[in-house]
Amino acid sequence: MVEKRTLVFIVLAATIWAASASAFAGYYYLQNSINKEQLGSTQNSLNEIASNYSIVTNKYDSLLSEYALLRSNYSYFMSNDYITLMPPLETLITDLGKNYSALLLMQEDMNKTYSQLLSDYNALLGKGNVTKADFGDMLNECYNLLSLSALRELSFTLSEATTLSVNIEIDYGNGTMEWHNETQAPAGQTLFGIMQNIAVINYSYYAFTEPGHVLIDSINNVTKYTDPSYVSGYSWIWYYYSDSAKMWLNGPVGCDAWLLKNDGVYKWSYELWSYP
Repeated sequence: MVEKRTLVFIVLAATIWAASASAFAGYYYLQNSINKEQLGSTQNSLNEIASNYSIVTNKYDSLLSEYALLRSNYSYFMSNDYITLMPPLETLITDLGKNYSALLLMQEDMNKTYSQLLSDYNALLGKGNVTKADFGDMLNECYNLLSLSALRELSFTLSEATTLSVNIEIDYGNGTMEWHNETQAPAGQTLFGIMQNIAVINYSYYAFTEPGHVLIDSINNVTKYTDPSYVSGYSWIWYYYSDSAKMWLNGPVGCDAWLLKNDGVYKWSYELWSYP
């Protein structure tokens, strides 16, 4: 009787062990399959990013080579009138617009910068005589836009794998403060770009200021004001919080030139100014 009971326990234990082993084997098989699927998905994403990165860099290198050839011809040009170099400059500007057409459509400030470049080219062409200084200025303007376009596009490519979290305060100057905490933004986003997402803004574009061309005129219908005497008024001023200085610091450039950092803290303040 005892032996029979012992045998039953042994068989039951073996059955339970076998069932458990099968369950664990099934679980680990499932987990392994999930892990492989996730790794495969991650690898595909990395491969896509690498492919897009190559496209971005190849595009930039091609345009940069075109620019370098024109710069070299400009440097060794012997005539006082550089009008014969205008057609290849037009080709470079056209190629720049074609290669970065999606970026220019997506970012209004970039589109305005490109439009200004075209306008400056046409104005210079209309003068008839093109001096060395005038042509050099056009080359510099073209190179600045080319470099900025490549940087922006590369940032968007990398942003596919990286998302930033930032905190933004809007101080309306009347005691009302509005926080947008843990706002998500792609890597490479500018302060101007994220403001377009979290508030209703109006702005002015100044082609000849840099770095950055944008000045915010109003946020959520609170508009800048200048006294008729032009000696005082209210304007929107932006700040960033410095972790090292432990204080708010004035934005040193235009908001469209300031790239956000992860966990960065920024503030827009509606403030009274006066002159002198």
